[in-house]
Amino acid sequence: GDVVHVKILGTLALIDQSETDWKIIAINVNDPEAEKFHDIDDVKKFKPGYLEATLNWFRLYKVPDGKPENKFAFNGEFKNKAFALDVINSAHERWKEMVMKKCDKGAISCVNVHICDSPFHCTMEEARSLVESVPTPSMNKESNVEGTECLL
Repeated sequence: GDVVHVKILGTLALIDQSETDWKIIAINVNDPEAEKFHDIDDVKKFKPGYLEATLNWFRLYKVPDGKPENKFAFNGEFKNKAFALDVINSAHERWKEMVMKKCDKGAISCVNVHICDSPFHCTMEEARSLVESVPTPSMNKESNVEGTECLL
């Protein structure tokens, strides 16, 4: 749940349920080695084997749950920083369209406290009430939290 300032280095396109699930490859700006990393090729140069291990982890991490190995777009090739920034900017544009009600948001809730001119804007009190009204799931063996992976 923390916000971490990072340098974007590249991206990997995982295919999840027939949709592209972009994995952004980045390094914490406060990492002692951050100064020498500027693009995905620097990971190959200074950390040989890291990208292969990352690809392997994303390929296999759902297998213990009985799911098949993940597939990737671009034959599992990591794309560079410029490509990753294009992906991020495109996703940000789609997000802005959703919170400004300029496109169909489907089942995604766009209620927010920060975008004042958004038709979904609400007060902190309204947001707190909304959050408190949602039942808290019990965390047991049957719980399945999807989409919680993070790679920095």
